[in-house]
Amino acid sequence: MRSGLAALGFVAACVIAPATARAQETQVHDPWEGFNRKMFALNDTLDRAIFAPIARGYRAITPRPVRHGVVNFLNNLRSPVVLVNNVLQGDAHQAGTTVARFGINSTVGLLGVLDPATNMGLARRDEDFGQTLGRWGAHPGPYLFLPIIGPTSVRDGVGSLVDLAVDPINWADYDGRTAVVVGRGALNAVSTREGLLDANDQMRRTSLDPYVSVRSGYSLLRESAVSNGATQDVTPLQDIPDVEPDTATPPASAPNSVTSATPSTENSAAPNDHPSLNNIQSSSSPVNLGVG
Repeated sequence: MRSGLAALGFVAACVIAPATARAQETQVHDPWEGFNRKMFALNDTLDRAIFAPIARGYRAITPRPVRHGVVNFLNNLRSPVVLVNNVLQGDAHQAGTTVARFGINSTVGLLGVLDPATNMGLARRDEDFGQTLGRWGAHPGPYLFLPIIGPTSVRDGVGSLVDLAVDPINWADYDGRTAVVVGRGALNAVSTREGLLDANDQMRRTSLDPYVSVRSGYSLLRESAVSNGATQDVTPLQDIPDVEPDTATPPASAPNSVTSATPSTENSAAPNDHPSLNNIQSSSSPVNLGVG
């Protein structure tokens, strides 16, 4: 099962500058904020105890080229869903690109493990039915945060169900279908969470209110995805440097000095090194980690 809005919404929250998120905060319709905050806290607990440790273990034992191949493979499997939404949006050019990418990557790219299509100028652009509804003029509706699934909206929740229904891997009759569906979902969950490790760490260091950051970032990213990137510029957060105290001239009014330390992140792939995070669009299929 494809990771979707949760993961991408979380990425958005981690890369949108805090000031921008605060400026957009009042535009998010969140009538269920009390419930959502409780679910956000529960999800954060689950992430710290289960999901993040699994993702760190996966990163530790899996070389980066292999992880990139996994992402490429999962993206290729999603091509039929992307194609359906290309057609529903009336985007014949992108539909042709999706078909060409699938054919090239499934053959020359060894079942999608490699991505020669991108090197040939056929850039990937993810689409989902939540975006299609947005292109048709549907408003997002109330914001909702659910454990495991993460940030979503009424519109995107409906879109997730439609995407599940049109995905041939979920409905086609073949031997071992249950194992394939569950296995793909588990692999996708671990791969997506691994790609968000550094972004998650940064948000926890820098955000005054992670819930608001995720909510605002998710909404901005989905708006950008619906418009195919035409309306929003996503600005990466800059690391906040540690401030070294001036030991030569300590303040007379501060008898006790306080030294703060910024937690270090793993010395490995940054979030934008993850193939699924480079050309961030969006996907509304449920299940994955919208971690806080």
